[in-house]
Amino acid sequence: MISCIIIDDEKPARDALELMLIRYFHEKVKVIGKAESLKEGVFAIYKQSPDLVFLDIEMPDEQGFNIFNYFQQVTFSVIFITAFKEYAIKAIKLAALDYILKPVSVEDLKEAIALYEKRQHAGVPVENIEKLINSLNPASNNIEKVALPTFHGFQLEKVNAIVYCDADQNYTKVHTIDGGELLISKPLNAIESLLPSKLFYRIHKSHLVNLNYIKSYSRNEGYHVILEDGTKLDVATRRNDDFIRALTRR
Repeated sequence: MISCIIIDDEKPARDALELMLIRYFHEKVKVIGKAESLKEGVFAIYKQSPDLVFLDIEMPDEQGFNIFNYFQQVTFSVIFITAFKEYAIKAIKLAALDYILKPVSVEDLKEAIALYEKRQHAGVPVENIEKLINSLNPASNNIEKVALPTFHGFQLEKVNAIVYCDADQNYTKVHTIDGGELLISKPLNAIESLLPSKLFYRIHKSHLVNLNYIKSYSRNEGYHVILEDGTKLDVATRRNDDFIRALTRR
């Protein structure tokens, strides 16, 4: 049985694809999750480890192509779903990845699943990901990483995979999207200087947060944010106004 996750910002599209899979491919495919945004989908992938991901390309918050920025190693196959973007189709073909045009038909779905079965758990080779990224943006420097100093050397981590950082006396705990935690041998100030200021904001003397992972902000019983993974972090009163400006101008 092929386990899959559907990522699409449009609920009717998610539901229609799920119903099609249940009706025509229930003996081969099982839908184990659905997500309305790329980040929600990434969390679902880390949590449920699907074999296959049906991924919409054009979404309001972030393009589906960016999914590869969140994984050190891609262990699942991807079938992109797109409405018409010719440049995107050319890039997908160049990278030897799969795609289905909207509106999704049973025949297209049948062909895509058959091709997946032929390749069977092949995953996405790194060179194909690089081809895709470079095709979409020739000036790209591939996937941005940061070298974080540890007690034994350095840990290379994708910037987009860092959810937030916590001060721990003279050290820093770096929390990643896969639920991991790295203890870094530098104070939070030093780690803050390594990360892009447009993406990370110091909401508190003890917290540095990736703005992309903030799910909600509240003034109730003190200022605080809730992250996509449910983590609650305080926002310092003196930093609150600047933080709101940083959050709303994005």
